[in-house]
Amino acid sequence: MQEQAREDATLKRVLLLALGHFINDIHASFLPAFVPTLVARLGISITQASFLSSASGIINMTGQPMLGHLADRTTKTIPILVGPILSAIGASLIPSSPTYGLAFIFVALWAIGSSTFHPQAQGSIGFIVPPGRLSFSLSIFSTGGILAAAISPLYAVGLYQTVGPKLMPMVTLIPVCAYAFLVLKFLPRIPKQLCGETDTPRAGIFAGIWSVVKITSPALIVATARDTVVQGVRFLLPLVVAAGGGSIADVGTTLFIISIARVGAPMAGGYIADRMNKGTLLCYSVIISTICLVPAALITGAPSLILYILGVSALEANIAATAAMAQEMAPHARSVASSLSMGFSWGMAELLVVPLGMVADFTNLTTALLVMAVVPLLALPSALKLKKAQSARQFLDTRT
Repeated sequence: MQEQAREDATLKRVLLLALGHFINDIHASFLPAFVPTLVARLGISITQASFLSSASGIINMTGQPMLGHLADRTTKTIPILVGPILSAIGASLIPSSPTYGLAFIFVALWAIGSSTFHPQAQGSIGFIVPPGRLSFSLSIFSTGGILAAAISPLYAVGLYQTVGPKLMPMVTLIPVCAYAFLVLKFLPRIPKQLCGETDTPRAGIFAGIWSVVKITSPALIVATARDTVVQGVRFLLPLVVAAGGGSIADVGTTLFIISIARVGAPMAGGYIADRMNKGTLLCYSVIISTICLVPAALITGAPSLILYILGVSALEANIAATAAMAQEMAPHARSVASSLSMGFSWGMAELLVVPLGMVADFTNLTTALLVMAVVPLLALPSALKLKKAQSARQFLDTRT
């Protein structure tokens, strides 16, 4: 009876964190959804628009590991509470940006909020659930974010067309404030007895982060390749739609179709990852994605869209596996490991959108999409390394 009650309490905590991921990431596609609007209204180039994405990338790369380091040293869930509020304010101000400079400020505010929420929220999963259910529990958390990203472009465009850009900040604050209340009531702290693994020597912030980077670098490389493709699709496909004469509603619909069709990928990948060599899953993931993405760039219409869905889904099936392996490599610093395998990799991917934008400016969008399509193969050596390490670990486990 007590065991069942404990499992129910654990599931409720995981679902609350997944809900927070949804509430925070519902604003994730505001920038790509409004990029064509900003390009047309502010008269900026594709390269200049890509710098907005890179600003978010820099903040995620630098902010998430540092905030993760701090999160590993507290049980208070203030970052989980505050992060979505900042994300909502920043994202909702983007479409009303009167200047290029203010657009940077609003994007930065959104990125700071996202960087505040993610490390502690994902790292907490590793403290709450037993090791044998880590990948699947992380996949539940990730699915909350992916489902939000699927709805985000429609949410963004819907708000823009109904309440207008001036009222968007007020409306977006309603759900994030409601979530803050739920966190205060049901998860004001991560229970101390679940945080025993943080009782390790406390190195300085940069030394501590660097030590985790060295340990988790193969998983970080795979995650960065994955996120570069996801960011590239979110940035380039709206421009393809707009170049073909599509409206802002068409842009939102395209992003929604791709996002909603891949929602189940992390759950499926997480379920499989708990039952097989996680490195093997990563190898299949990067190979299958490239096989789908290359022809997707060369054709148009529904067949292209289907291939993009399959390619991105193949990559996102490895989200839980990379996150779980990173946490297993650094159990004493789960929030930092999480910030690297999701936040740092996401930020690096946003920076890599800039060269993709430059390729599109100097050649064409098709060439940029082809460059993006081969990025997963660059992570194959790291995936093979993780497969070998996982096999060795499983062999040792069977001998003990």
